[in-house]
Amino acid sequence: MTRLTVSENYKNYSNVEYVKNSLSEILTHTKSSVTTNKTDDRLEFIIECSDGYSDIIKSELIDKIAEIIAINYKYNYYKNQIKIAGLTPDEKEILYASLIAADLDADKKYCYNKCKEFDDIAIDGAYNFYLSPLKKKWEDVVSYMPTCFINSQLKDFITYLLENKKKKIYIDGEKVFDTHFRRLKRSDLLGGENVKIIREVLLSNCGEIELSGTLPADDEKYLKEFYGDKITFSQRYWG
Repeated sequence: MTRLTVSENYKNYSNVEYVKNSLSEILTHTKSSVTTNKTDDRLEFIIECSDGYSDIIKSELIDKIAEIIAINYKYNYYKNQIKIAGLTPDEKEILYASLIAADLDADKKYCYNKCKEFDDIAIDGAYNFYLSPLKKKWEDVVSYMPTCFINSQLKDFITYLLENKKKKIYIDGEKVFDTHFRRLKRSDLLGGENVKIIREVLLSNCGEIELSGTLPADDEKYLKEFYGDKITFSQRYWG
């Protein structure tokens, strides 16, 4: 048997929940056992799996830890450090999501490579002690941000991000799916429920959207504004 452990400060318990929920299907299929422990101010998630499945389970685990750092930790860093005027609260959330998406793949890859050798990972420890170059990169991004940002600049920035993007995603009501029709839930790492769909779309780094069902009004507004003719409508769409 192989034992894999991930832990986090309890105030960030939702990150452990994200790992648990993301891996639930593969852990069930491989008949792996899981245990969640709370000790003092920490939450620990322990996986025990057969050696034959350990490589694939560990790869999925490290992938989710990399997402947590590259999305949740980066979001909190930007939200605390970027002081910007000119945008509504929802537009600020969209800006944070777009900044995260801009180099999400590179950040994830860096985090993955730094964490992949460990079977016992403290997410906050990995962030604080192994990822200084990543934090320096985020610091540089913050230093380049203007003190005032208006809606048209936000649209220009997102339009720039969408250049040469070919990936297609699907929106069905309030759910977002990738090309393999797997539910996307990266926006859970951002918290909040407002403009959640547009933030999920941004984090997917897609270039095309197929839409069906009815969207919340704000999400529909921003999707039309930022994606425009990149949206197609399925026969089930009644919006």
